[in-house]
Amino acid sequence: MVVDQFSDPVLAHLARRVADRPKLAAALQDFDVDPAEAALLPDDAFAWAEKRAFPLHSREHAMMSRAYREDLPGVPDHVDAAIKQACAVYGVDDALYARPKVAAAPLPASDYLLPDIRRLRVTNASQVKTAEEQLRYEGDKLTVEHRALACANLARKAASFNVRLRDDTLKMAGLVATDRRTLLDWLEARCEAAPAEHKDGYRKLAGAASRLPEELRDREAQVKLAEALQQLDEAAGLDRHWNRRLPDPLLTVFNTTKIAGPGVTLAGRFVPMDRIAAYDSNFYSDVLGPDIVREASDGAGQFDPYKLAAVLGTLPVDMQRALSQQMR
Repeated sequence: MVVDQFSDPVLAHLARRVADRPKLAAALQDFDVDPAEAALLPDDAFAWAEKRAFPLHSREHAMMSRAYREDLPGVPDHVDAAIKQACAVYGVDDALYARPKVAAAPLPASDYLLPDIRRLRVTNASQVKTAEEQLRYEGDKLTVEHRALACANLARKAASFNVRLRDDTLKMAGLVATDRRTLLDWLEARCEAAPAEHKDGYRKLAGAASRLPEELRDREAQVKLAEALQQLDEAAGLDRHWNRRLPDPLLTVFNTTKIAGPGVTLAGRFVPMDRIAAYDSNFYSDVLGPDIVREASDGAGQFDPYKLAAVLGTLPVDMQRALSQQMR
């Protein structure tokens, strides 16, 4: 499979290729890829015209295409020649692709909505809305777990920069409960629409859902439920109806409208921001250590609960659980 910037929704493949090339990462970090642009380009804008892969219509795209092409077997010589020629025309320095023995320190994981793959960087108010639009139009290409995590981290970033998000983004962030009756209604609709060989899967999931509380607020359980529903929908071919005849799995599970407000999820438990702010820096230093508190301080050294919320989402689950147990 050929992957380039137009088929890599959050540029996860690119992130791995530039991870040990700080100069290349810096040159591309502020460049946004618009997947919709691919359909508007002529075949000759691509190095591999037959597959419409590796676009070369701008300097940044040529730089990205060179990185994506690396280590890909079976690429014709004319593709390499086209990429090489384009980089020469744009004056791309080969030094950008060098791997120094001592790499520059990576940006903090808390800068990213997806810290495990360091994608969707948000460090200011304008990037909040940009990331929201990316998740709105490309989020269904992510796994349910990544999509929910990105939306949850985006909600915290939006709160810290005083930016209002769309209600559906806040839903997918896990800031709403699951209404059991509504969930069961959508499972019944899916069961009716599914091919015969997949109906039993929906019946089993509905049986498990029927034993849930009338209002479920356990975010970890909600995300697992959405993941199971995604697998069923994709197997049954119902994913083509998402957000047309059927809400997608996340919106099916996070199906109420009352927003709980900003907060952070600790080992599956949602904790609102006012609860986070109710504890002082000494409390967090005792539970998590002084390094965490320093990371959550502003330029003047003052403890910032919103910065702490962003850090908490990146902590290992055992640390999140330990903190959650102390916040009674």
